[in-house]
Amino acid sequence: MKRKLKDDFSQTINDTVYEWFVTQRTKNIPISGPVLQEYARKVAEELGDRSGNFKASNGWLDRFRTRHNVHFRVICGEAAAVDKITTENWQIRLPNIIQHYNPVNIYNCDETGLFFKLIPDRSLVIDKNDCEGGKKSRDRYTVMLCTNWLGTDKLKPVVIGKAARPRCVKDIDMAKLPVKWYSNRTAWMNSKIFTEWLYDLDLIMQKQKRNILLFLDNAPVHSSDVKLQNVTLKFFPANSTAQIQPLDQGIIRTFKAYYRHYLVKHIIANANAVHTADDVNITALDAIYWIDQSWRSITEATIRNTFKMTGFEIHFVLDDSTSITPKLDAIDVVVNENKCIEDLDQVLKHISISGTVMSANDFVNIDDGVPPYNELDDASDKMLTVNVVTLEDAANDEDTTE
Repeated sequence: MKRKLKDDFSQTINDTVYEWFVTQRTKNIPISGPVLQEYARKVAEELGDRSGNFKASNGWLDRFRTRHNVHFRVICGEAAAVDKITTENWQIRLPNIIQHYNPVNIYNCDETGLFFKLIPDRSLVIDKNDCEGGKKSRDRYTVMLCTNWLGTDKLKPVVIGKAARPRCVKDIDMAKLPVKWYSNRTAWMNSKIFTEWLYDLDLIMQKQKRNILLFLDNAPVHSSDVKLQNVTLKFFPANSTAQIQPLDQGIIRTFKAYYRHYLVKHIIANANAVHTADDVNITALDAIYWIDQSWRSITEATIRNTFKMTGFEIHFVLDDSTSITPKLDAIDVVVNENKCIEDLDQVLKHISISGTVMSANDFVNIDDGVPPYNELDDASDKMLTVNVVTLEDAANDEDTTE
């Protein structure tokens, strides 16, 4: 009888996960191995597996792939779903949308998933750009970056983890961290966190007496009915941000290249003290400072160039009421993405996992398919949100390795 109940439980998980997988692929959302495993664990927990008996192991993933003939071949963001006409129409409309704003007051924000402890192991690569699970792959943060058009105001990165206060920061004033830390049990962005961040941004702009225009994608967690005084939201057309969102034109990729450069250098620096790269201790505080340093490394010129690539051009009169008058380069700025990749390749040559060296491109792309939010945006995810900074919460759900 117990065997039958276990089989029924496993079948329910498999059916639920497969239905979700098919739904995401119809939206051209790339799904990687670790993402599938993490979602399966979430389903198991929601079905009553509070003790974590269902592991969603690599063996489970292999059986799931075989049973459903699933191949994790990542598409490039949303590019496959982009309607050329939609993109062209947007770029025609864009000058009118931004004409009353100084470029210093035009912003873009976007989220990305980050496996912050993932070592450069070629065995984690499926086909070309996908990743397959393991202990390290479960250490995922969601990071949101936000910058203005000129790159002169890169806001503190938002980092969402699972622990309300990771053990390594228990004696640190969270407000003084170089990132804005949030937490919930899924480490996903949700509407509660995003709305709270928006209200904070609005207060900052009120104090600065600035009115800004914030461009963002139409993810379900990006609430459109928030009442703001000094921040106006402008949503990109659906399924088009791969082509028209500045942060998607190399900024996030360059940010991840910098981050993984810091990670690999840390592994090399500690190589003599451990038996394998997997034994190197990487804390939440390490990740927080690498995220900050990586974001600081993105140059103003790179940001201006990516905005220009997506149709943001200065061919209108700037608002005279703004005291800041920007000076933009007349010549196209070469995005330093390729140099970041080349530098990472050089560092990776010093690390051989399982007898092979992973390429920088594969390492940077490895979590491209990781969703930064629950695409279904269900109510249960909203209820799981935990506000920051209480030590009592941390004692219950804290990852001891962080």
